Amino acid sequence: MGILSDTSFKELVVPREKSEVAKKWFQKRDWASINGKILILPFDINNLGPFNYDLCVGEEAFAIRTQKRISISKERGAFIEPNDIFLVLTQEYLGLPREFAAYIMPRFCFVREGIIQSMTKIDPTWFGRIAVAITNLSNSSFKLRRGQAFCTLIIQRLDQPSSKVLDPGKVPALGKESIDYFLGSLRKTCIR
Repeated sequence: MGILSDTSFKELVVPREKSEVAKKWFQKRDWASINGKILILPFDINNLGPFNYDLCVGEEAFAIRTQKRISISKERGAFIEPNDIFLVLTQEYLGLPREFAAYIMPRFCFVREGIIQSMTKIDPTWFGRIAVAITNLSNSSFKLRRGQAFCTLIIQRLDQPSSKVLDPGKVPALGKESIDYFLGSLRKTCIR
């Protein structure tokens, strides 16, 4: 029980050559095949810290103020204007077995620029990409580039495996890989 170190990350992350089949294990809820392994796809050893993994900007975001879907490239990037909020989809697809929960934490290098990120919990048995809210509280636009590390994942081992398993029928965001799903659920939530 405790926060995973870089040593544990290296031991527990599904190897790249098995990662696509591991996605299917999470979709089927095949705990025997998952066998306590964590899926981070793609996994880049350079993003691994002493007890954390930095997640990267994916190819899609949504600007709350303008209500526009944004494509993010490595070359052009995307600009978050002052006082706007972006929902940014991670590049990484994450899968957590029953033995682990996780947190998304802001990176200080963004905070000192006036860019505030939401802290998010990730339940055991989650699989899919993560949408992270970023708010620009500075007076100038802020550039995001695809593949840029922008938030920190911290994984914690539970004292016992969770008895509750997320149900794709009740948690429709499970397994999603496009910002489009999150936009639809955001609009439904806001309309209530």
